[in-house]
Amino acid sequence: METKEIENIEIGEDKPQVAAKKVEVAGYRLEPVKSKEGKEIGDKLVLEVKHPDLQDKTIDISSVKFMVADKLKTSGLWVKKDEDGKLPFRSAVATMLRSLTIRRIAELKGIQLDTVVQDNGYLAVKSY
Repeated sequence: METKEIENIEIGEDKPQVAAKKVEVAGYRLEPVKSKEGKEIGDKLVLEVKHPDLQDKTIDISSVKFMVADKLKTSGLWVKKDEDGKLPFRSAVATMLRSLTIRRIAELKGIQLDTVVQDNGYLAVKSY
């Protein structure tokens, strides 16, 4: 962008964030994440959810808030495998699945999730 192009750009309106409510998982996908330098960091699970305040569109959630040693922790839904090809027991994804009393990512579709608003304004799955 050139300097001339940005000189007259105004500040946009402060649009309300989506409230933390129970959402339904419509689908999910695995999304590769890259660093600023373009190096692949890993894969994140992205949940496509139906929010009651939004009619016909879904929103993406890719983080979870959960308890670790009596403290709340927020983490991305990073998908990794252990030496047996399973989700590591203490991973954020496995912790979320256990809190929902399911064992596989495939079982998320159609399930209802509680959400919480993070400090950055985005929703995270509430798993505590």
